[in-house]
Amino acid sequence: MRIAHVAGVALAVLLGGCAMARIAYNNAEPLVRYTAHDYFDLDEAQSGQFRKRLLQFHDWHRRTELPAYADLLRTAAKKGANGVSPEDVSWAAQELRARYRVIITKAVEDAAPILATLTPPQIVELEKRLARANAKYAREFLPADEGRRFRAQAKRLAGRFEDWTGTLSDEQEDRIGRFVKAHIHTTQMRFENRKRWQREAVGLIRQVRAPKELAPRLADIFVQPANHRPPEYVQALVAWESDLTDLMLDIDRTLTPEQRAHVLQRMERYAEDFEALSAQTGVAAAGN
Repeated sequence: MRIAHVAGVALAVLLGGCAMARIAYNNAEPLVRYTAHDYFDLDEAQSGQFRKRLLQFHDWHRRTELPAYADLLRTAAKKGANGVSPEDVSWAAQELRARYRVIITKAVEDAAPILATLTPPQIVELEKRLARANAKYAREFLPADEGRRFRAQAKRLAGRFEDWTGTLSDEQEDRIGRFVKAHIHTTQMRFENRKRWQREAVGLIRQVRAPKELAPRLADIFVQPANHRPPEYVQALVAWESDLTDLMLDIDRTLTPEQRAHVLQRMERYAEDFEALSAQTGVAAAGN
């Protein structure tokens, strides 16, 4: 479900160009409404409430979260200017999780009054649309052929690194490939867990009709995910996160001066963009 899609748009800024980032963020509200209608068959009254709450959420995010993102990027740049340590990676992971918890809690709190009004037919339609989205994801990243699965996952992860570093060397791509191969089945486990929490979330929406009761219980699924994961998946994630830290350290050690400069310049450009966007208070409301 895309109840925090504004956050996704903001974080996706990290993967795009600076000028396009400002355009994307300032136009997030109609994009989120369009995306929401991909999942929720909202009636006119619900759509009106959704738009009102989304504008308020967008302005809150602009005022409070974007400055935090800028500070986070600049601190990360200072820490990584001459190389990244395991402590730096751990710090970054903790900071990102903290920002995630804040934004998810706020998004669920704002969305709960609308989710609590969904009718049984709307909830059934939501389940159908989630199933279609899951099927699309499985086709793209979880093909039955393990070779195709590896190539799809390796290409996706390499692309994420290249967004920051520029073109990767053959050695760096090979290192990423080894990580993907070692965890080729973790993506399947993530996917199964995704479907599990979707079922749990939809079940709560179906059963709990009071927004004040729904919001904290729904947020718990996202904010305390370990409480909703089977033990074997928890173990797999521990190994995955440990190996991902090693991967990031290995890639960092092999960065050329040009690649490191690319990373630092990109961080600074995004920090500047977040600050500029944050200063545009009320743009979401004024533009509609």
